[in-house]
Amino acid sequence: MTPSRTLPRIRHLALALVAGTLAVGSLQAQAQDIRERKIKFSYAVAKDNPIGLAVDKYAELVSAKSGGKIKVTGYPNATLGNEIQSMASAQGGILEMSVVSTAGAAGNVKELAVFDLPFLFRTEKEADAVVDGEVGQSLLKKFSEKNLIGLCYMDYGFRQVTNSKHPIQRLEDFRDLKLRTLQNRVYIDIFKALGATPLPLPYPETYTALETKAIDGQESAYLVTKSSSYQDIQTYLTETRHVYLPAVVLVSKKFWDRLSPAEHEVLEASCKEASAYHRTVSRKMEADVVKELVKAGMKFNTIDPAEHARMVQATAPVIEKYKPELGAELVSKTMATIEKVRKAQ
Repeated sequence: MTPSRTLPRIRHLALALVAGTLAVGSLQAQAQDIRERKIKFSYAVAKDNPIGLAVDKYAELVSAKSGGKIKVTGYPNATLGNEIQSMASAQGGILEMSVVSTAGAAGNVKELAVFDLPFLFRTEKEADAVVDGEVGQSLLKKFSEKNLIGLCYMDYGFRQVTNSKHPIQRLEDFRDLKLRTLQNRVYIDIFKALGATPLPLPYPETYTALETKAIDGQESAYLVTKSSSYQDIQTYLTETRHVYLPAVVLVSKKFWDRLSPAEHEVLEASCKEASAYHRTVSRKMEADVVKELVKAGMKFNTIDPAEHARMVQATAPVIEKYKPELGAELVSKTMATIEKVRKAQ
């Protein structure tokens, strides 16, 4: 072999060895940047709810990506406080992580109330487009001003109504119902507009209030209804789909600021994967949950399109009321994203 041919090969081999050495060094440096950490992760619902399953998945992913150094422990059923309490604990640095519905988190980032507007979404695909797009991602960034880090989204799906008095078939059927709602102004206004008496209660207090007949019913996603065992104390289940409810995975900024960039990357990448896992699992479970609730004794009904249109019309003033507060531009961007998905279908 001539020297002229040998030299380029030697240089190529040398460069490859240097690159390999640098890569190994980078991996070693990254591994050194990940320390032993323990993370308490609070959530409001039961462990077998898709949110609980996704938190477990997140813990598994974080452990794998950190070489077992970062340990995440999920705390279900609001054992570390309801949504508002756990969010405050994360702000204060008492708790590392929490998943909070956008309705609850709107207390810190008011623009998240755009997701609370009544009958805004028709399909999960529309909601996904808003959450994944400019609107959803820009709202996550606002948490840094509130001593929190918005990491990613999960969701509770479309909300429906259960009660112990009668099926809801017409707008007028709301009139004599005392319904538990989220502790959120928009939700309260929605049910006032529908004619019901809304009673905002923390989630952990809802079962007892239903069981003792202090309230007639509640509104939540099918899977929350099931995992909360409301089917044991409620008779009527009506598919209203009045609000689609995302949830935000939040990290204490005080905790976040102590982490290295490598640790940030582990938590962020794991959240993205856990979010995708949650969507797959929750929608698969929701496909069968109504059958399970009916089998458990609930009487299920949908609403005639004409009556549904009356409900949409009755709650339209709620959108107009909150549009100036949320910002006309934000509402317009949200509507435009939804419209784009509808045109593509």
